[in-house]
Amino acid sequence: MAESRKKRRLYVGVDVGGTKIQATLARPGGRVLASNRCATPREGEPIDTVKAIADAILQLLADAKTAKKDLSAVGLAIPGVCDVDAGRVVVTPNMNLTGVEIVRLMRKWIDVPIALGNDVNCGTLGEVWLGTGRQASSVVGIFVGTGIGGGVFADGKLHRGSRESAGEIGHLVMEIGGPKCGCGSLGCFEALASRTAMERDIRAAVAGGRKSIITELAGDGSGLIRSGMLRKALSAGDEVVTEVMRKASEVMGYACLSIRHLVDPEVLLFGGGVIEACGHFMLPIIERIVESDPLTGARPGGRVLESALGDDAVALGAVALAQQAVGRSPFRKAKTPKYPKVKLRAGGKVTVGRRAFAAGALVDGDGISAVCDPINAAQGRLRLKVLRRACQGCPSVLFVAAGADGEVKLDERGQMLLHYRDVDLRARPLRKAIRAYNAYKDRKALLLLPRQ
Repeated sequence: MAESRKKRRLYVGVDVGGTKIQATLARPGGRVLASNRCATPREGEPIDTVKAIADAILQLLADAKTAKKDLSAVGLAIPGVCDVDAGRVVVTPNMNLTGVEIVRLMRKWIDVPIALGNDVNCGTLGEVWLGTGRQASSVVGIFVGTGIGGGVFADGKLHRGSRESAGEIGHLVMEIGGPKCGCGSLGCFEALASRTAMERDIRAAVAGGRKSIITELAGDGSGLIRSGMLRKALSAGDEVVTEVMRKASEVMGYACLSIRHLVDPEVLLFGGGVIEACGHFMLPIIERIVESDPLTGARPGGRVLESALGDDAVALGAVALAQQAVGRSPFRKAKTPKYPKVKLRAGGKVTVGRRAFAAGALVDGDGISAVCDPINAAQGRLRLKVLRRACQGCPSVLFVAAGADGEVKLDERGQMLLHYRDVDLRARPLRKAIRAYNAYKDRKALLLLPRQ
């Protein structure tokens, strides 16, 4: 009976984008049970898109062997302005859902409470619930991609505004008479610093005769300049791309000063495709500008941090939204995962629960996983991809069992990753690392390095 009641407290969050629909099934505490993706219909009527969303949910339940009766509520995250109370999409770009009463139509297939919200608001909510912002009392999320979206969380809830348009940070006017934005205004933050704006400025420089490897990466003029291409160009030292992205990063920094003076959040949290690809270059520039603010406050605040949930932030935020729709607080249910006990046996043998494993493994809320070659042999440093994997569970502390000396080396990128994800690295000799890991009560991970 207890298990039956648990199953009936499941939630689905759906991230509805212009190209893909991601549906995620989760428990009240945020544990993901299943997730799937499908393409968003590019043609057809609005009802076809609504049905595709419903089909994604039903397929998710089928894959997870979960009955519809076990579902408590659904959260829908839509890229645009939504009338949350009416369950209607007011306007959404690049999709056919403008003006659609999506909640009413969805109930034809999914007859449970359905919550509706803006996608970036949901992304911010997801990060506050389970990601980098979970220990902050107030967060402003800034998500940089094709455009720039934002969300404001304070006093335990999202601030939606009187017109459901709060958090439209991308449309702060940063330059009077500046470039035209997609919204129709001139000089918006989005028109100066989004990936679309970066692409415009890079192409203008190339058209003016400057050389850039972006022409090889993006092909002819019809190809989009994607975030991964920007990362490659930065790594290659491309002058045009470096110049354009430095300027965009500076705009972001000064936008943060305005946000800080108006909202004064504890955390300024950056996410989105451009930040995921190029945050190592952009975030230090943004942070320097924020820290240069001559208008000091009574206490520290306004930390610049990076999203930890990545592509899952919006769907998980929609799960939180679904819980709120049925009168439950996701934050009350956000429990620390149940971590397995780690023991050091005679002869240096390490066990996790009943399983034995060798050094070169990661222990976190998902259990135990092998980590191949965690150390760059040539430099003696932790590999960046290993650090990224260790941070996926959003630990507050990453314990590293680093051999007899208890020391570990990080390169600059590794140090930056931990800094902007707000993860404390504590390296110890094997026995002390295991003891400290077992004793720590918050979110954590343990990385055992190969023995020297």
